[in-house]
Amino acid sequence: MQLKKNFEYIGLRLLSLKSKSTFAFFIYLLFSVLIFDVSKADNNFPKTKNNQIEIEYLESRNELEDYIIDTGDSIYLEFFPAGELSGVFSVNEEGELFLPRLDETYVRGLTKSELKTLLEKRYTEFLIDPEIKIRIIGFKSIRVLARGELRNPGFYKFPAYDSGSFVTLDKGDNSELNSLIGNNNEQSDIDQNLQSNNQSSQDLVVKRSNESLTTISDLIRKAGGITSTTDLSKIEIIRDIPLGKGGGKKRAIIDFNAYLYELDSTKDIRIFDGDTLFFPKLSKPNPNQIPKSILSGISPKFISVNLFGRVETPGVVKLPLEAVLSDAIDLSGPIKPLSGKIVLIRYAKDGTVIKKNISYSASAKRGSKRNPYLKRNDLISVKNSFLGKSAGVISEITAPFVGIYATKEIIESFD
Repeated sequence: MQLKKNFEYIGLRLLSLKSKSTFAFFIYLLFSVLIFDVSKADNNFPKTKNNQIEIEYLESRNELEDYIIDTGDSIYLEFFPAGELSGVFSVNEEGELFLPRLDETYVRGLTKSELKTLLEKRYTEFLIDPEIKIRIIGFKSIRVLARGELRNPGFYKFPAYDSGSFVTLDKGDNSELNSLIGNNNEQSDIDQNLQSNNQSSQDLVVKRSNESLTTISDLIRKAGGITSTTDLSKIEIIRDIPLGKGGGKKRAIIDFNAYLYELDSTKDIRIFDGDTLFFPKLSKPNPNQIPKSILSGISPKFISVNLFGRVETPGVVKLPLEAVLSDAIDLSGPIKPLSGKIVLIRYAKDGTVIKKNISYSASAKRGSKRNPYLKRNDLISVKNSFLGKSAGVISEITAPFVGIYATKEIIESFD
């Protein structure tokens, strides 16, 4: 913009010096054209956000660029000009594809582009200048590690994508040719399907549905949702780098608040097998997060806890998210007389079992030590007090004598 102003100033100076000169007018015209080009270049110059570079490799158009092929993946190979070799092939437990003419070919750890280079090189033994297009149409199961400020962090496994639910074979508008590819382990199944429809594999159009993708929101949901102290503005994703690109790990920082507050699905990044996601903790709770997370569907509305001991109705109690101990007591009925401390048992984030004795107070502040927040599947036991235990012992001791006395009274009544 400053360069444009400088050119305008020089042009006006020329025009003012020789306003009646044809040469001056010609020079001014050239400057005008140059100013227009500079302005156009200035407007078209790309504007970069602070986090754009960090998450560039996760954008949808590049999301499979570094996808690492492994057992469970189904790959569609399209050969040119040898269309008869085309088909869907599954990576077996040994990390191999069983391919026509090549038989077993080890592909574990390769990306699509590396697999393309490998196969085109190997098929030069049988074909002249082979060209092979590669599409991944069935994905292996996903195992992801969720760490940090989630309700239930840990390892989570998502099922393999069912190729029958998102891959169709189309040709024009002929609905009779629309069919689904299942999880085929043998190429003969595909060949029979193509022959029955009089269709060659060169005419296949592979379509995917985004509903089958596993994303950040799916992982949060699986981990029981967020807390009021989860920092969604700095979610860290760590992903493996293919061996062909040097190996190791790469990292991206995602601001997920746009998804939570504006339902911006572009921030709901797809995740892959082996990813690690870390959710940092806020310095102080954000009271707006839980209601928003429930509305957006990443946190559940209710949790269930188990209540035992000296309460009116022991058993499983369903509570709203972020409920406290007093809420559970209110729903299960009042605590019986002569009750003592309450014992809370739950799993910690590191997998260990926590057992806490709580001096419960219904009037205590929500979330305090005497009225703590509850988590899904907590075990809560309301114990007897010392007097309650003493009364129980006395009752057990005197129970036989009461029975004997009652029996004596019954016998004497018949005399």
